[in-house]
Amino acid sequence: MKSFILVLLSALAIGYYLTAKANSGTSINSTDVEKYSDIFFKLETSPVSMREIIVGAKHFAITLCEDGGYQQALGGSVSACKLNFDRTKDMCSRYPVAEKEQFYTDKAIVSLLAEQFINCVSS
Repeated sequence: MKSFILVLLSALAIGYYLTAKANSGTSINSTDVEKYSDIFFKLETSPVSMREIIVGAKHFAITLCEDGGYQQALGGSVSACKLNFDRTKDMCSRYPVAEKEQFYTDKAIVSLLAEQFINCVSS
C-alpha cells in the first residue's frame, strides 16, 4: 500500500510539474519559489536551496490535502490531512535542513528530497 502511495505521489508530482511548465514561460529567481513546479523552473537556470524545496513541497502537500477525491481514495479526509499537515510540517522541515546540503542542481535529488518531506507530513 505504501509503495502504491509513493508511485501515485510521484505520478501526480510529474503531472503537476509538466502541466505547470506548459502553462508558464517565465523564469524563476530565488525569491519566486512558492509552489512545487517553481522548484523545477528555477533548477533550469540555477541551484535551489533546501528552504525552497521545502516551500514547494509544502505547497504540493497541502494541495494533496485539499483534494477530497484523493483523500477519500486513501481512506482519509481533507480535514484530517490538514490537521496532520499542521501538526507535522515544522518537525518535517527541520530534519532535511539539518541533514542536507545547502543548494542542489540535480532534479532527481531535489525530487527525492521533496518526496521525503511530503511523505513525512502525509504519514
